[in-house]
Amino acid sequence: MKVLHIMIGGDKGGAKTHVSTLMSALMEEINVTIVFITGGTFYQEALEKGIPAVLMKQKFRNDLSVVKKLVKHIREEKYDLIHTHGARANFIAMFLRPFIKIPIITTIHSDYELDFTGSIYKKLVYTGLNKLALKKMDYYIGVSNSFKEMLVSRGFSVDKIYTVYNAVDFDKTPTFVSREEFLKRYNINAENKTIVGIIGRFDLVKGHEVFVNAAAEILKKRDDVIFLLAGEGPEQKNLEEQATRLGIRQNLVFTGFVQDIFSFINAIDINALSSYSESFTYALLEGAMMKKATVTTDVGGLSDLIKSGETGFLAAPSDHVDLAEKILKFIEGKELRGSLGENLYNFAKENFSKESMKKTHVDIYKSVIDKQKAENKRFDVILSGYYGFGNSGDDAILKSIIQSLRAEKEDIKILVFSRKPAKIAEEHGVFAVNRHNFFKIIKYMKRSRLFLYGGGSLIQDITSTKSLLYYTFLLDLAKRFGLKLMIYAGGIGPITKEKNFKRARRAIEICDYISLREPESMNVIEELKAKNDNVHISIDPVLNLKMEQNDNALEMLDHSKKYFTISLRKWKLNAPDFCEKMAKIIDYISEKHDIIPLYVAMQQSDYEIIREVAEKTACEYVILKEIYEVGKLMSIISKTQLVISMRLHTLIYAVSGDVPIVGLVYDPKVKNFIEYLNEKYYVNTTDFNENKVLEIVDEIYKHYDDVVCRIGKRSEELKALSRNDAKEVIRLVDM
Repeated sequence: MKVLHIMIGGDKGGAKTHVSTLMSALMEEINVTIVFITGGTFYQEALEKGIPAVLMKQKFRNDLSVVKKLVKHIREEKYDLIHTHGARANFIAMFLRPFIKIPIITTIHSDYELDFTGSIYKKLVYTGLNKLALKKMDYYIGVSNSFKEMLVSRGFSVDKIYTVYNAVDFDKTPTFVSREEFLKRYNINAENKTIVGIIGRFDLVKGHEVFVNAAAEILKKRDDVIFLLAGEGPEQKNLEEQATRLGIRQNLVFTGFVQDIFSFINAIDINALSSYSESFTYALLEGAMMKKATVTTDVGGLSDLIKSGETGFLAAPSDHVDLAEKILKFIEGKELRGSLGENLYNFAKENFSKESMKKTHVDIYKSVIDKQKAENKRFDVILSGYYGFGNSGDDAILKSIIQSLRAEKEDIKILVFSRKPAKIAEEHGVFAVNRHNFFKIIKYMKRSRLFLYGGGSLIQDITSTKSLLYYTFLLDLAKRFGLKLMIYAGGIGPITKEKNFKRARRAIEICDYISLREPESMNVIEELKAKNDNVHISIDPVLNLKMEQNDNALEMLDHSKKYFTISLRKWKLNAPDFCEKMAKIIDYISEKHDIIPLYVAMQQSDYEIIREVAEKTACEYVILKEIYEVGKLMSIISKTQLVISMRLHTLIYAVSGDVPIVGLVYDPKVKNFIEYLNEKYYVNTTDFNENKVLEIVDEIYKHYDDVVCRIGKRSEELKALSRNDAKEVIRLVDM
């Protein structure tokens, strides 16, 4: 692996420390080089440390001649990836994009919208250019989770953002001069006095005026405290004038930029920070290496290091009184300084070491390079359906199909079209793209063998014609690019509008293989007069999903009681008094059979009708507060005694666990599934008959063991059909 880093070179602050530590660590693992675009101090230090460094010096800030040199260097050295640091490096990398095809990552070291707060011109120009450049990067690393959240809130794609905290080398012993020698440089007499220090460039975002105000508060109570401010910057004059106005100038020492920062940290007793915004500053990590008691404002990711009362103290941002109170705790408690400083050292060493930084970066690089390779490779199967919408049933379909395909061919290459590709990729270990990104859809269709519609009722217009248009268009597109086409255990219909008959008929006729989840879909195909000799009856793939054993599945319930599952959805054709009747049914079942209703939502929108019905009942009830992962939800339902459901996949989960079911038919697919099981327990929700539901439930309980046995036997017969679908996929892929 070869990685090229790009940076200015004149950096002095945390970004310099970060990159220096990172490069030293990465050199142990991979091939790295850093290009500096100015000849600053960092460039000289890199050479002295043996870090592979190249200088491509700009003649002036916007000199783009360096782009040509970089392109030549990147091509000659055959780098796998580029990693930039800072606004200027991002700006240069933006112009590399048309000439190179490798990924570009940038590390976000600070809130880029606050970087040039002290200058209106720089904020308008440089911040604007950096924001433009950032949009051209492929991936991003935030130095805290709060920075990752910040990027997401500003419109950056969450699946392109990683988090790597700053780190220091705890195996390296810091070098520093004695406290006396350091203080002698500034003619400071610190005998019997406590020294509070702050490190950072004097910019508005660092909040030094809060620190100065806090110093004034402290000095009202103590006169034995000295405040050291290490740094330089445009706000220094204002801060000196502020200290003079407050009458505390004699207690404040501005040291200027300190080259040997550990000598400064060694000299102070308390390390402080008063920023309005931070990422994850090195000033605190370097203080942790020296076991310094620390007080900081609670901004950015600093609370991940400073646990108030354990490894230091956190103060409210902008609140100088709170900052003063927290610093006073350490001034007045020498033993507290020592114990929390020790805690900070141990915590930082365990969680923010150079080794962890190296490992995380290498893992990120591998992930990015693998994604790049995946984008360029040929896929065996494109899997498309109603994925990424937070619907438990469709999530179960996807999980089951992937599980079945990998059982047949372990190394099968799968691409999924989804509304939330990052989530799908993470959960299932597949490559995924957005289902509405037609540029990528076309790109990957050209590189794939089989286009697969995985489960669900996709060729139908009862939800909308728009849905039918989308799914039939994708089939046509895949056919045009020469892919094999298959509908995998899907439902066909209903097709309610005559204008959609031709479209649906063509979709069926161009498929190379169709398996149907119930016989009724075959009738719809015949009604459409569609001709396809490769149509076979199967079963919904979820029925073949392996039941996960989960002993804690009912951990939120009282184990001494019995439960039955209720799963509902809001539907435009439900009877007007549907909710009232459902409430009466539930109360009757609960009282007669001494059983508690457990309401299960399969999609977020289900909660509205669930709460409406539950609130109309008089019995005790439980509502699952979240939509559980498929395996856990199946396990929960399998431990209930009965399922009454409008949602098809709740019924399928029940059958997988041999639980008796009552279908509430809002869509023919519910009735079709139950009849396919050779069962008869269902009621239509349009002309809803509550007495029929009660009769069905009483009959089930009267012959409960027989019903359970019958369902179990039939489900095993149907699972055998489902396993054949995966075999057909492999056959088509290998043709």
